[in-house]
Amino acid sequence: MTCLTATYTQARLRIMALKDLEQIQHDIDNKHIRPLIAEVIKCYEAGAYRAAIVSLWTAVVTDLTGKIRTLAEAGDGESKSIIENLDRALNNQTVAKVQEYERNILKTASKSLQILLPREIVELERLNEDRNLCAHPGFINENDLFIPDAEAVRAHLVTASRAVFSQRPLAGKRLLSMLEQEMNRESWPNEGDYFLERFFHQARKSAKRNMIILLIKQSIRPPEGNKQIARRALGSALSIIKEAPLEFENSLSSILEAWEASGILEDPQLIRASGAYGGTPAFWRALPKTAKSRLLELLDHCKSETLVNEGFFVCETMVNNEVNKIRNIALSELTTEQLDIALEDTISHGMFIPTIIDHVKRSSTFRTAENNLSRLEQYSESLSPDNVASLRKAIQENKWNQVRRAGRSEAILCSIFNGNATNKETRTEWRTLAEWLHSEGKHDEDDDYLYNDFLELVKDSWISSDH
Repeated sequence: MTCLTATYTQARLRIMALKDLEQIQHDIDNKHIRPLIAEVIKCYEAGAYRAAIVSLWTAVVTDLTGKIRTLAEAGDGESKSIIENLDRALNNQTVAKVQEYERNILKTASKSLQILLPREIVELERLNEDRNLCAHPGFINENDLFIPDAEAVRAHLVTASRAVFSQRPLAGKRLLSMLEQEMNRESWPNEGDYFLERFFHQARKSAKRNMIILLIKQSIRPPEGNKQIARRALGSALSIIKEAPLEFENSLSSILEAWEASGILEDPQLIRASGAYGGTPAFWRALPKTAKSRLLELLDHCKSETLVNEGFFVCETMVNNEVNKIRNIALSELTTEQLDIALEDTISHGMFIPTIIDHVKRSSTFRTAENNLSRLEQYSESLSPDNVASLRKAIQENKWNQVRRAGRSEAILCSIFNGNATNKETRTEWRTLAEWLHSEGKHDEDDDYLYNDFLELVKDSWISSDH
């Protein structure tokens, strides 16, 4: 039984090993590297572990050089200079220069181009050390020769695959990794200037493009549906529009076109993309025609719950008039619960003010009235004179008179006023509201609802402004 179990275990390990090796070959980004990896695997399977490690290091250097060439062709100045020096050494057969290039390849990839992370450098340096021991054993006792085992070869192969072979040529890899890590932390500031100063301004051209692509993707398809990451990525992406509008639009266009062509720009992504970037003209220029047709049809039949859950109300007013009309209708149909979710997700609260005021008008209980007014209190600084006039009409037209007679309404209105009365037109509307509330209390002969404190506060602001 023990013998059978051991045999079964070995068979399972071999099957797993074969699957891992197949996956490594499948994940290779550069098709020109595949023959080199196939050679490594053949050596490994034949038990020629020294040859496998030497061949693996050759593949790593070749692939990294290919990535640097790709970056050079994309216009990266640092990469272009490195490749020019390498080609000059190759053409002149300057062996010492070529050897120097290989010795410094990991340092170049890490510090100069940042296409490798510090942890990856440590692991690849171990591979280089083992390669040197295998290729240059020296004149030592044969009993002291370095003899790598199968596990060492597999460990190096997995490391090289994850760090090099499976990766696209991305400059500023370390900076991108830092950006992703910081967006996951509680300490991430909401101000867009933080992202620009800490990451964008210090990045080179190619790294900036990679940052833009990362932010756009995570704002539309956040990892594990993390809304906080989506909001932070969107805020950072929108801050780039003023800094690099052309680069932003080109990146957005390439992402949307690629997703549409591959069929992964599905309904939820369409809604999120329009909700995130529909307030920018760049989005409507970047959106493929077929995707736009699908979006319009989708929005015409979509339920409010779906629109809220997929972030349709995140950005400011839509640039596209047809979509803006659809959104305004959807806003007016939001339930209280849906409104709270949308308010939590949005980066543009001003567009919700008419909806909040409409909810004030429809308040059916004292508690609901207070909650609706409190919701408006959070955005008092954004209220326009028209908004204040609409609030007065909403209170006047409330069928059950729940707003005026709610116990906390006066205190909440005082708070809203304190955060809003910034000009003569606004103060005029507030005075009209305060005087109406006072007159209604007098008419009802109810001293509890005269709104004396509110009226006095509004009148005092007029006296202060006159002086």
